[in-house]
Amino acid sequence: MPQTGPDHERLTQTAPTLDSETDGRWIASDESGYDGEDLLSEGRYMMVAGVAVDDAEAELIMRDLRRQANIQPTARDLKFKHHFKRGDRLEKLSQLWRPGGALDGRCSVYVIDKRYAIMSKTIDLLVEEEAARRGIDLHANGRARKLARALTCDGRRALKDERFERLEQAFVAFARRKDPGDRQTVIQTFYDTVEEAWTASTRRNVTEALELLRATRAHADKLHSDATPQSAPHLELLDTALAALARAWGEQLGPISVIADEHRELTDSRLEDVMMVLQTGAGPTPSSTFRRLQIRRMVRGSSHDHASIQLADLLAGAAGAVAKHRTSNPTDTGALLHPIILPLIEPTSLVPTDDADPFASRS
Repeated sequence: MPQTGPDHERLTQTAPTLDSETDGRWIASDESGYDGEDLLSEGRYMMVAGVAVDDAEAELIMRDLRRQANIQPTARDLKFKHHFKRGDRLEKLSQLWRPGGALDGRCSVYVIDKRYAIMSKTIDLLVEEEAARRGIDLHANGRARKLARALTCDGRRALKDERFERLEQAFVAFARRKDPGDRQTVIQTFYDTVEEAWTASTRRNVTEALELLRATRAHADKLHSDATPQSAPHLELLDTALAALARAWGEQLGPISVIADEHRELTDSRLEDVMMVLQTGAGPTPSSTFRRLQIRRMVRGSSHDHASIQLADLLAGAAGAVAKHRTSNPTDTGALLHPIILPLIEPTSLVPTDDADPFASRS
């Protein structure tokens, strides 16, 4: 549905994108598997795909794809799940991403493991605040990631299924933007659940992470009182993924502009915030700052107007099919696409493993 209203006016672009000296290279992006703040939804993974192509070239690629896949020109807005279930069509589509294909070397996918994101947010929003108060940089030496990985990868074994799931649920309820009713009750329930988990934990690394979390109660109220209506919800991951994807392309290509598929969460102010973070290289702590990037523009658009966004949508859909194939629903489609999509996954993806296949194993 087209996004309208005062928060979605200034940065909506309908005119075609075109690589130029002024705008740099255009990167089109779209997502698959997004469920907002519901990080405990059935689909575990969220993908944001980026394709380095402007609309002028994307129109030619889409025209060839329709012809080769025998899709009628009237099917203007091609969707992965609607148009590429047939094996011959899927093969034609996959040729775009294979070596020598029209988009070879011009595609990437940022993957978010939502369960890992829960624990990563727990550390960033609470434990990191307490560490900063004590003058400790939790991102130095990858300490924050180690804590989040411990909770994600070993938490279920250390706490058993039911207690671990209560911990996940309690944090999501505590951190989400939607008003849960009595906020103080929800906060207390979370810390009661942390205490219970700390007492029951049977693995040292999990116990240590929970011990740090127990000491963060003073930061819980401030977490919500400091939030503004314009700021991203604490569990919002679309901004995170878009920034990480743009950062990877900016480091590779130099000056770039980004056009993202329109979304209610991608307001003008949020897009401007992402662009500012990328341009300044800001990070949460001194050890996690980045190189400043030449981001020329960051806008939103519709796949109806931009063939480049359609190509990003097809890539995101294919990545989603691979995730389902590897984790819950093996299919011929996923099997064909797995070796093609795997090399396109960003190494900085928000997943708890360093394995080349982020879907290979789950806690």
